[in-house]
Amino acid sequence: MNEIAVSFGPAKHLSGTLALPDELGQRDVGFLMLNAGVIHRIGPHRFNVKLARQLASQGWPSLRFDLAGQGDSDNAPQAQPFDRQIVADLRAAMDHLERTTGLKRFVIAGICSGAHRGLAVAQEDERVMGLWMLDGYAYPSGRSRLQRYLLQWRRDPAATLRAWAAWPLRFLATRLSRPAPAADGGEPLEIDYGHSTPAPDDFAAMLDKLDRRGGRVFLMHTGGMLWRYSYAQQFHDVFGDRPFAARVRCDFLPDIDHTLTTLSAQRRVIDAIAGWAGEVFGPQDAASKQKPA
Repeated sequence: MNEIAVSFGPAKHLSGTLALPDELGQRDVGFLMLNAGVIHRIGPHRFNVKLARQLASQGWPSLRFDLAGQGDSDNAPQAQPFDRQIVADLRAAMDHLERTTGLKRFVIAGICSGAHRGLAVAQEDERVMGLWMLDGYAYPSGRSRLQRYLLQWRRDPAATLRAWAAWPLRFLATRLSRPAPAADGGEPLEIDYGHSTPAPDDFAAMLDKLDRRGGRVFLMHTGGMLWRYSYAQQFHDVFGDRPFAARVRCDFLPDIDHTLTTLSAQRRVIDAIAGWAGEVFGPQDAASKQKPA
């Protein structure tokens, strides 16, 4: 394996690290890893570094990099609005990995806000053929709502009773103030780093768009987000009637925290990602088999 520090982008303002296997050409898909929130491109507890090295040992090239204005990357010389700049940065990363390796298909591995950004770019660039999303968007089911209420009750029964008693007034105030559409038809949308969670139908349309071009998705939800995702079948209970749902892998890891603190958690997740990549993309000559007829 070789690791190479690189600068790329229109003004060479983006900084990253290429992780290349000893022999290129074994795979026709490369991985991109970006910041999780404001964390440097190494990822929480150096997770991205460890993932990149594991993937390289199995023939997968990767580029981990800092978005413009984060980590070691400079601001873009002609900065765009936040959402558009992220798309431009990820496209520049794909361009660089394509020039370096000849690859034209990519998987974006993102944690939390990084997962959201990967999904957004997948809507605009057909080179994105896979997403690994840790604690990205999550949507409640009837069972998950009940579990959340029971969890609140166990933690503080008195406060929970007061909150339930006040709910009719809060509901009326919410209706009068005309909030943004609800994520599940009844509760206000959650805000993630300044961005509203897409409505369920919009999220489903995003996944469906990727699925239609043969792309694959691997969702993971940890115990750090139990108030949003609380049991293994939650994704399929919400989206199971959609055609793409059968091809989405969704792992629930309640014993692992949001930032993958322990070495055992990191190893478990890295092995799962590498195994998934081998199953859905496989060797180079198997890539075409993943596309639907």
